[in-house]
Amino acid sequence: MQIYTLPVYSKLAESVPLELAKKLPKTWQLSQHQVETYQALIDLQGPDVIFNTAMTGDGKSLAGQLGALISTRPYTLFGMYPTNELIRDQLRQTEATWAQWQKEPFIRSVDSHVIDQQMDGDNFRQRGEALLSILGSSDLILTNPDIFHYIMQLFYRRGGNQADATDKIIGPLVDQFDQFTFDEFHVFETPQVISVMNAVLLILEMTKGQKRRFLFQSATPGGLMLKYLERAGIRFQVVQGKYQHAQLNPDPKAWRPILGGSELAFSSDMMEEWIEKHVDDILLPFFIQNRPHAKGAIIVNSVALAKRLVARLKPLFQRHELTVGENTGLTSRSQRMDSYQADLLIGTSTVDMGVDFRINFLLFESRDAGSFLQRLGRLGRHEGYERDGREISFKKQFKAYALLPAWILARLFEPDGQAPPLLEDGMETDREQLTSAIESAFPPTAEFEHYARYWGGLQSARVWVGLKQYLVRGAYADLRQRLGEQYNATFNIDIDKQIGTLKRLAETQKPLAEEAIAFRGGSYFTCGILDMTEVGADRIKTYDLFSLLANANLGPLSAEEYQQAITDTGLAWKPFERQNPVAFFRLFGFRDERTNVKVKLQRDLLLWGADRFGVASVVKGITIDADGIPELNRINRALQRLEFPALICLGVENHPLEIKRRLRLPMLFPIHEFESRDRVVGSIAFGRSALLLDVALKHRNVDTGGSAIYC
Repeated sequence: MQIYTLPVYSKLAESVPLELAKKLPKTWQLSQHQVETYQALIDLQGPDVIFNTAMTGDGKSLAGQLGALISTRPYTLFGMYPTNELIRDQLRQTEATWAQWQKEPFIRSVDSHVIDQQMDGDNFRQRGEALLSILGSSDLILTNPDIFHYIMQLFYRRGGNQADATDKIIGPLVDQFDQFTFDEFHVFETPQVISVMNAVLLILEMTKGQKRRFLFQSATPGGLMLKYLERAGIRFQVVQGKYQHAQLNPDPKAWRPILGGSELAFSSDMMEEWIEKHVDDILLPFFIQNRPHAKGAIIVNSVALAKRLVARLKPLFQRHELTVGENTGLTSRSQRMDSYQADLLIGTSTVDMGVDFRINFLLFESRDAGSFLQRLGRLGRHEGYERDGREISFKKQFKAYALLPAWILARLFEPDGQAPPLLEDGMETDREQLTSAIESAFPPTAEFEHYARYWGGLQSARVWVGLKQYLVRGAYADLRQRLGEQYNATFNIDIDKQIGTLKRLAETQKPLAEEAIAFRGGSYFTCGILDMTEVGADRIKTYDLFSLLANANLGPLSAEEYQQAITDTGLAWKPFERQNPVAFFRLFGFRDERTNVKVKLQRDLLLWGADRFGVASVVKGITIDADGIPELNRINRALQRLEFPALICLGVENHPLEIKRRLRLPMLFPIHEFESRDRVVGSIAFGRSALLLDVALKHRNVDTGGSAIYC
């Protein structure tokens, strides 16, 4: 089954404001959505929040920077990106853009590693002080939303008898930056949306009478965020792109090309199955026959699969003097940088989330409608690429292969009763119609809309309690009153009850409280790794225990050996120590087949009451059962002593796959099989997944504790 998507043209601005036109670099053209975004951001009487929902490749990033690019006074930007790979990509693009506009701002990319370096270089005693020094010397910050979250949740400050003022970091941040930009906002889950909304409410209350702008760059604005903004009475504007879909540009003076026309083929094969079938008749021939006018990517859902594909295809491509690059969360930075120059890049979500790379061949699998559209959006963005200083054209040839489950393909290409199929084999369509078809074919996933009432409101409670501390109690008394009212209206909560819940959990089940106020959730199963397939500092990594046990060839490694390896390469130990690794391994590569990993709970669940199942709680006594794992007993002794936020469902009928189906959970939602000491079986979720599952179960009729099966 195959379709053809037409080229896409973006509507050029009919008129560009004079102050913008004067400084626009020669040959540059602005789309209508870029001008509308610029006007909304600089309008002092305009909306507080702007959503730019232009299509991929249509210059949303530039739209958000135009106000600063033409400003004659300091106009500071605080930009947030969900992955470090995207931060690096945006840094390269931003520096190039500002150079073309003949502007020389001080631009900094900031992550936890940069803060560590600042601490060591200038002998700061507190991370908050190091962060303040970075913020204070920058015109444009590119960072991740995690750091922003922890600033707004009143971290990065000393407590105790020598406590810092609660607003030590928040105050300078709010005073200094004119605009806060959230990129790829559609990938944020419900807890992160609540975190951002908490921050927006606090900043707007702190800057009454001043103008602070919030820009969300996203394929879709997201219903939950819009609902919160409406409840809070915050003015917002949605800026949409305007597009034409045609083989030829209808009018070059009115439209500019942003996406090339693409052939898109569909298959129900699994990725490795497709590779074995088509490596010789599709994959390799495309690169050999079109050399050098071919560059491609394979994007998959798991690191293990990406690693296996690299091992399978790299030597095969080398025989034809073609290169294969790797780009995953377990790939060293140097390899990730090199991967963009390879003929074929093999990666995971590290590259599909907004990263701008140049390809004309794409093979990908998807976990949901969003990842399908995100990954397809990497194709057709550029007419060619640069190699050895010369520009090489793709000759308008763009080819994609999408691997989808058979039942999704049936929903796409087969009639639904009297309704015609969403797509037809051989049809010509446009990207917007394809988007609609894909979103209709994939089942909607749970939105956890009640999360704020049960867990998200604890973030609001933490801020409110922090603003009550004696150092700022008088200064923020009125603000606290207004903020509490906003919290109640926006999230449909009772802030006093949330404060009480936060206090109770902090005293009785602290891991639950800490999980609720984290941004992405805690990392409870982080392992320290020496990757023996790399050299030097690139060997030193961290990764998830469950993924390693299921897929990797592992060798023994002690904590002391791991720390010594870090010291020998000149890296700092503290960043790794902060992650609290639960185990250490030498990594020798990945297996061809996945190994089953089962959680063991060293507790007798027959003694538990039914009220303890299907609810998030703190669990102790976790061990792991898996074959061929070095020093598993030592790992289990360490795990068994730890406490985890967790949720348990009993019974074989509550198998992880069945729970996901009934609750419409995402395909990769992490739930594990378990068996207790008294041989009760079921499913268990940890950390943030436990909190989300807790909310989902509260509003569905699912028996989670009354029908356990014993082996």
